[in-house]
Amino acid sequence: MSKNIYHFFVEGEGERAIINTLKTDLQCIQAGKVDVFNVIQNKLNKNILMKLKPGTIVILVFDTDKDETDILDYNLHFLKKQSNVKKVIIIPEVKNLEDELVRSCNITNVKELMKSKSNSEYKSDLAKCKNLKQVLINHHFDINSFWNQNPKGVFTKYKNDSNLIKK
Repeated sequence: MSKNIYHFFVEGEGERAIINTLKTDLQCIQAGKVDVFNVIQNKLNKNILMKLKPGTIVILVFDTDKDETDILDYNLHFLKKQSNVKKVIIIPEVKNLEDELVRSCNITNVKELMKSKSNSEYKSDLAKCKNLKQVLINHHFDINSFWNQNPKGVFTKYKNDSNLIKK
């Protein structure tokens, strides 16, 4: 039986930090390479996908707090035509990573997670965090509450497939 190859495209450094911790330290999602690439704002191209091995399962993680899906639609269509892409898994964050963390941890505001002075400082604190596993454990992170909602509005057409990578 061949082992699946996963490749994540995520919106920002915060998602990269969370996914790296979930796959490696907490081992609650499938392992794979993580690239920061905003699939809502930027079009994928052949140069970006050249590094993918044949049979790669591409995972797109994106916020749903904007009302624009044209580029995402383009990227999905483009990915499905690539010979080295076996499957595309969509994980819409409802509405963004901050909301996902509030839902899956025992916090009421995302700045509590990193003890940040403000919501804007939280992003850099999260990206720089060296003990994210312990931070998530301390805040009773629940993988079953993370990435468990389907988006609303213009993103309704994108079903959340996170169950396909959760262990």
